[in-house]
Amino acid sequence: MAEEKTIMERLFQELDSKTKALNEENGQSFIENLGLAMEDIYQNNRELLEQATLADRRKAFQFAYLSLMQQQEIQANHQITPDSIGLILGYLVERFTEGKKELNIVDLTSGSGHLSATVHEVLKDQTLMHHLVEVDPVLSRVSVHLANFLEIPFDVYPQDAIMPLPFEEADVVIGDLPVGYYPVDDRSHEMKLGFEEGHSYAHYLLIEQAVEALRGSGYAFLVVPSNIFEGENVKQLEKFIATDTEMQAFLNLPKTLFKSENSRKSILILQKKERDVTLSVEVLLANIPDFKDPQQFQKFMGELNEWLQQNHHKN
Repeated sequence: MAEEKTIMERLFQELDSKTKALNEENGQSFIENLGLAMEDIYQNNRELLEQATLADRRKAFQFAYLSLMQQQEIQANHQITPDSIGLILGYLVERFTEGKKELNIVDLTSGSGHLSATVHEVLKDQTLMHHLVEVDPVLSRVSVHLANFLEIPFDVYPQDAIMPLPFEEADVVIGDLPVGYYPVDDRSHEMKLGFEEGHSYAHYLLIEQAVEALRGSGYAFLVVPSNIFEGENVKQLEKFIATDTEMQAFLNLPKTLFKSENSRKSILILQKKERDVTLSVEVLLANIPDFKDPQQFQKFMGELNEWLQQNHHKN
């Protein structure tokens, strides 16, 4: 006798088959059709959707996304942030904002919205207002469909995240930052981390935008290249971080998540400086162990909690 499928598996199969059927009908990209498939289930298959938890729904979306990546070559900036990274980032946000009942969270370069969805899943005891900024029109539309499918509120801003943002005073900014050069020199010349000559680094400018969007003493949790503090322009970045923020932590993500040492990423945590409020801390530098090693992971959690007690005992 065949095993009965879980709700998550049924939801994934529904999404997957609907996306492929739509693809044959309309010839749009798989990603666009995944958005339409989510909308179709949201409107026409309430019975199945209402049996599914938030985690079921998000995982079904993630598996459908990974499945369609095998059908169609997709560009690098259309990759989704793996949930292992999203879950640890969500846990860090939770620990640093303990005691706050409501959070305004901005996600810069939010892509399909998967990172925000994963963080939302972790922060279940807080009321969250999500603001997602994504320049790619296909991805920003998918994130609107994802918000409906998950039934969580996303305000989606379809714009370049390095251009002036339509809000300020976020409690938290998150982002899995794309790496590369930013082509709009007129804009980068207005910014502290813009280079005087040639194109500036997009990931530097996004760090500045993240800090700019925060209220005083708010936190940024940013996924950045592990080698971000190497190279010829690093002094400019270090000066900005030292002047405008209190750097909290630089945590290397597990090696096993990346193809090579060169593509490895880390989580950079910054607190926006606020006169007479923010205090300098001893920066936490650590390697996050492989999630599959619970013993090492518990040890890391212990170190993090001890560091928080010593450096953020008022929180």
